[in-house]
Amino acid sequence: MMKIKPIVLSLLIVSLFSCRETEEEPQNPDQAFLSFKVNGELKEFEATNSPMGFSFDPDGPFYLANFSVLANPTDGSKNFISGFLRNETLFETNEILEMQNPILFQGIPMVRIQLTYSNEAGELYNAVLFQEDFPTLLATDDARFQFTEITENWVKGEFSGNLLGPVFVTNGRGDTELRITEGKFSMPLLRNNLP
Repeated sequence: MMKIKPIVLSLLIVSLFSCRETEEEPQNPDQAFLSFKVNGELKEFEATNSPMGFSFDPDGPFYLANFSVLANPTDGSKNFISGFLRNETLFETNEILEMQNPILFQGIPMVRIQLTYSNEAGELYNAVLFQEDFPTLLATDDARFQFTEITENWVKGEFSGNLLGPVFVTNGRGDTELRITEGKFSMPLLRNNLP
């Protein structure tokens, strides 16, 4: 019996040291999340099966990042957040991307970021327009993203935004503003079609 205890103790010590994560190893899927506050109310989503994608559009030409994270993966009609980012160069850590800083698509200015949120009732709110004075439409749209860590297969960062809605199929977008603050994400990264 005494010989078993040192063996068990040795195995425990070896297993503890072998479980330590190094920078080379992939991130723990249990740490995949996206969280943010909507007008001060915390929203949290698991992102284990919701990777961010990096790709390249040669027609732009520009680099793309996109994500879509659902609270309930079996219901894509409500309680989700999605985003679409464009950039002239491959995304880098600590680079601040501003929605209102235009990117040119074949000479035409486009917003750099599009952000959409659907609440638990299925009402859609988005930030997709340049800030302008429209006679019948409030356009205070805004969004900001910053990647704080980018590895071969993982991405982390922060975001915020000003979204408007709800969006109606029949008569356009309402003028209720939702402030997205304290946004954070940590999720798997898929790289596709990168030069």
